[in-house]
Amino acid sequence: MDGDSRADLTVWRPNTGIWYTLLSGSSGEYTGTAWGVESDIPVLGDYDADGKSDVSVWRPGTGVWYALLSGTPGAYASTQWGLDTDIPVPGDYDGDGTTDFAVWRPGTGVWYVLLSGSPGSYTSTQWGLGTDIAVPGDYDGDGKTDIAVWRPDSGVIYILYSGVPGTYASIQWGISTDIPVPGDYDGDGKIDIAVWRPSDGIWYVLTSGTPGTYTATPWGMNGDHPVAGDFDGDGKTDIAVWRPSDEVWYILNSGLPGTYNARQWGLPSDVAISPITGILRVVP
Repeated sequence: MDGDSRADLTVWRPNTGIWYTLLSGSSGEYTGTAWGVESDIPVLGDYDADGKSDVSVWRPGTGVWYALLSGTPGAYASTQWGLDTDIPVPGDYDGDGTTDFAVWRPGTGVWYVLLSGSPGSYTSTQWGLGTDIAVPGDYDGDGKTDIAVWRPDSGVIYILYSGVPGTYASIQWGISTDIPVPGDYDGDGKIDIAVWRPSDGIWYVLTSGTPGTYTATPWGMNGDHPVAGDFDGDGKTDIAVWRPSDEVWYILNSGLPGTYNARQWGLPSDVAISPITGILRVVP
């Protein structure tokens, strides 16, 4: 949120609507911002293209997105996009540097993306089944978010590539009890297919920079929430979990192999915000 290339520790407190962010660029400094109501879903993203993540929520009851714009203090955007049964899937689908308002409709499998680069225009793309999990990301490294779903019952991820329209990949990775945790773990500019296995705490990452290779890293335990992000600013996604039981973020630093950080931030009832997806990865 402070734009220094390192992910900040952020939690959202539903009962008060306050976002608490521990700023990575300033030792010990934090912000507390009231934004949203308890029934909202946090959807962190850069909605004004200033290089900083904006505090933002999606309200299922009305389908309205509320984004507090960091580039213009005090200004905000409110846009109706989606139905109460939709799942918010914000991302930069048109590659203009601005996070687009987007929802995925499980009942029909259709993705509805409101394009920030072409005001008033949108795309609707059928991709996925109602039991899938939406995992959008830039898997082909073209600077645009790709539509993608992970199918728990088969462990297959289906990616619709934006770089070459009409092409897609289907890759088996993971088992039904895993949690998808996509991120750029090898720093090659492409999102890697990855899952975290709560039962044994192991992260399985299929590295795009070295086709056919993968890593298996134990980090975390059952009951944790995966919150991967680039916390050390080296251009690689760091493996990380937030532990509600002790309110601590445990971050494995990719820039200094073998080292980690442990930082208390939040309360057990908070929602820990994933720097990669902008929303909480729910543990089954």
